[in-house]
Amino acid sequence: MKEITVLVVDDDQDVLSTLAEILTQLRLHPIPAENGLDALDVLKTRSIDLMITDLMMPRMNGFELILRTRQLNVNIPIAVISGHGEVRNVVNALSQGAYNFITKPFTIREIENIVKRGLRLREFSLGTHRLLEGIRNSTEMSIPSYPHLLPSVGLYIVRECQWRGIEDETFLSNISICIDELLNNALMHGNDLDETKKIFVTMAFDQEKVTVSIEDQGDGFDYKKIVSEFTDNADTLPAQRGLFIVHYLMDEMFFSDKGNKVTMVKYLHPEVTRVLQ
Repeated sequence: MKEITVLVVDDDQDVLSTLAEILTQLRLHPIPAENGLDALDVLKTRSIDLMITDLMMPRMNGFELILRTRQLNVNIPIAVISGHGEVRNVVNALSQGAYNFITKPFTIREIENIVKRGLRLREFSLGTHRLLEGIRNSTEMSIPSYPHLLPSVGLYIVRECQWRGIEDETFLSNISICIDELLNNALMHGNDLDETKKIFVTMAFDQEKVTVSIEDQGDGFDYKKIVSEFTDNADTLPAQRGLFIVHYLMDEMFFSDKGNKVTMVKYLHPEVTRVLQ
């Protein structure tokens, strides 16, 4: 059976020792840290299943530690230690990502219950992550050629990325920029602002990449001539600025034969080589 490791963070040596003793009695492996900075060092080098932390500590308080921990690993359940009369502190900690709190003085039973709840949450979080890795999900949208709808489409796609655990700001920003460029191309150049024509958007997610296709109802264009200008040693920037931006921000870009549908691909791992067809 895998050893369950609990990071315990408190500047009070008595509290630290008592918690370590209780966790050991519960057949768990405690790792002590006297402040938030020491705790971060542990988080960067050790696999931690659960964390229990005080809120008021020198060098880095518990609130900052919670935020920094969430940046390192969103799956670690965090319980906080509080004294009587610290309602506001507990509420703030819960709003920042803690799942529960322990009030001083505490008993073995209280610690056991808190730990069991935290480990259940961890299994739920990890199970959900593994489930998402095995799912290929796709969404289709059909929208009229109304300019005011385009920002909402871009925001929806970014929110879909975030829901699937994609939090890298550069990744999300690049997706948003390219969606905006392609939607405006479809509206202005493809459908020629004709409100009777529609724009079709398809997005697909799997464990490797995000794929978005945008198709208009226009006549299409000779995309091969345009994309031939997208070379690193070109003397001048190409006229089709939107497609040029998409080419360099995405990993792959494809067109339909007619040229009225463009598909962009962004891999979750940046080492993938860009492809242009």
